[in-house]
Amino acid sequence: MFLVYKRVGQIIQTWFSSDQYARSYPFLKFILRGSSFALLFIALLGPYSETREEQVSIMGREVYIILDVSASMNATDIHPSRLSKAKQEIKKLVDHLKGDKIGLIVYTEHPYNQCPLTQDHEAVKLFIDMAQTDQYQQTGTQLRSALVMALDRFQNTQKDASQISRAIVLISDGEDYGDSYTSLFHRLKDQNIKVFPVGIGTAAGAPVPVAPNSRDYKRMKDKSVIISRLVDDDLRRFANEFGTTYVRLDNDLKNLDELISQIYSMTATPLEVSIEQVANNRFQFFLFAAIILLFASMIVMPIRKV
Repeated sequence: MFLVYKRVGQIIQTWFSSDQYARSYPFLKFILRGSSFALLFIALLGPYSETREEQVSIMGREVYIILDVSASMNATDIHPSRLSKAKQEIKKLVDHLKGDKIGLIVYTEHPYNQCPLTQDHEAVKLFIDMAQTDQYQQTGTQLRSALVMALDRFQNTQKDASQISRAIVLISDGEDYGDSYTSLFHRLKDQNIKVFPVGIGTAAGAPVPVAPNSRDYKRMKDKSVIISRLVDDDLRRFANEFGTTYVRLDNDLKNLDELISQIYSMTATPLEVSIEQVANNRFQFFLFAAIILLFASMIVMPIRKV
């Protein structure tokens, strides 16, 4: 800027007298513009004064995933198996729910809290990998107790139901549970908890291996092979009760995109409030001064000689 100022002065003085050039206050304009650019540079650096404490809300949802790990989940009518496919899709779901608290409950005849609600999604995926049908002695299915456990876990978070968005993702091959869910529906609705049912399996079904990756199958007393089929009447009933869409995982539907969209439609609410040290940025003062000086350099007019 200084070199331009000197060069312009030399050129102008070849056409006008030094006296005329001096009356336009060239040096004053140079000082004003130079100071303006210096202040702009300081504003870009983001100067700040003392820090202050500020409450920051972490927005998201609380989602419990309930996964059936009964022996029928080893059936291979869904490749590579029902359980393997379910675990693959659940991990993709976890990756999409950034910022949300996620927990995992697995169940057979009894529920097990595999992972409490947490925002550590890598830990959740680790517990998903650990879920196996041979992890537990029981081989039956009892969905009601798993739902009750999820409901109790939500209530133990000590947050009012109206203050947070909560959901249960229920993944099962839909075997006949033989329980009435009417009272449980009312309890879940009172807590504003949405249930998203996911059925996994086919109507044709497949034999149930005695162990994961085994070629020996469970049999009836008459030695006939037990065939496990997707029975999703109760799962569809859950969808109707809670106004959600029933999703079925099979060899044709390969992801949970529709389920993810439904959960995204739930309003993210404050999960936690943390206290953070926030700096008071003062760039505005330097920016304002720079603009004033720049305009001042533009309105400085030559003095007309009388």
